[in-house]
Amino acid sequence: MKKRERIHLAIIIAVSSLSASLLPAQVVVGGGTPDGSAVLEVQSTVGGVLFNRLTTAQRDAIVAPATSLTVYNTDTHCLEVNVGTTSTPEWGQINCRPGTISSLDCAGVTATGTLAAELSASGVTISVPYTGSDGGSYSRKVVASAGVTGLIATLVAGNFAVGAGTLSFTVTGIPGVAGTATFSLNIGGQTCDVNMTVAPPPTCRAKVDAVNYKNFMCYNLGAANTSADPFTPSWEINGGYWQWGRLVQAAAGPAGSGYGQANDGAVIGWNTMNAPDGSWSDASKTANDPCPSGYRLPSRAQWEGVVAHNTITNEGSFSISATNYGSGKKFGNSLMLPSAGNRNSGNGALEVRGYLGYYWSSTGFAWYLGFDYGNAFNTSGNRTNGRSVRCIEE
Repeated sequence: MKKRERIHLAIIIAVSSLSASLLPAQVVVGGGTPDGSAVLEVQSTVGGVLFNRLTTAQRDAIVAPATSLTVYNTDTHCLEVNVGTTSTPEWGQINCRPGTISSLDCAGVTATGTLAAELSASGVTISVPYTGSDGGSYSRKVVASAGVTGLIATLVAGNFAVGAGTLSFTVTGIPGVAGTATFSLNIGGQTCDVNMTVAPPPTCRAKVDAVNYKNFMCYNLGAANTSADPFTPSWEINGGYWQWGRLVQAAAGPAGSGYGQANDGAVIGWNTMNAPDGSWSDASKTANDPCPSGYRLPSRAQWEGVVAHNTITNEGSFSISATNYGSGKKFGNSLMLPSAGNRNSGNGALEVRGYLGYYWSSTGFAWYLGFDYGNAFNTSGNRTNGRSVRCIEE
């Protein structure tokens, strides 16, 4: 080859190489021209692409699997793609074979944990037995409760065991009331209802703001019977009467059913002197706070929260009588305050029992919660009035 021909050939090869490097690399298997959007295209009318088939253990043994690495999992019967990273793989499932079962045994459910009204479900699971499974997969299930609402039962996606097994649902949420929460399940071609009992709240409590509950004593301070039903107005939980800022009870409550010791007259030696500022305080429980250890007077803000953030209903017939112990106000489902009336600031005589309720707060200027049949409100009054005390947990 002459020198001029060798130079010409070298130029052609160089230009060809340069042109190839500027073009996208495309590969087609089994056909002609690849689609312009594809780097790799398989063309066939008689076959498909066969991915490598691995068990879960074999898949997990892959060293540093690349993001988007794809395998077929023979345990889950799913095409799986690493949607995580090489150091932290996360295998997403695609087109899993849906499993079927022949029966879903909601009557044989076992449960852990307990559910109580107004309390967040924690550690609650339900295990539902099934039989006749083909070992196929099931998708994630989220089932809201009916009857008692506010609960969600969640099943993580997975695979049925071949033959028989159990499905484990995690229950979360806050049930509003006591009763029966029903979860209607539909999985593997079978349906059934799981019923769970929601117990009453473990104590007397109410919301004190938009989110938070606080526990209260279940009876007024000085009540005759601290074991009486806290949600039914009665003389037993009516309690005594305190003046604002005072440690000692100013007047006793009733001590007998219906009438017994109504104490509706003036009180001999009634104290008409105001307690000093700071005798009760929102900042901390003072020495004059009459509530027992672990409890204290509610603040004005807490009473305002109780009124604003709980459903309010009336209990009993609101009418003025020294022996009417059958009326009260319910805040939410778990706090009932009797309409215990008021003691006159000048002489301690009983006023408006059965029609009005007055409950002291720790806030200065003698703020208190008041209510009648139609209203509930927060206001301030004379420190020498005798009013009810309902203690709140510290």
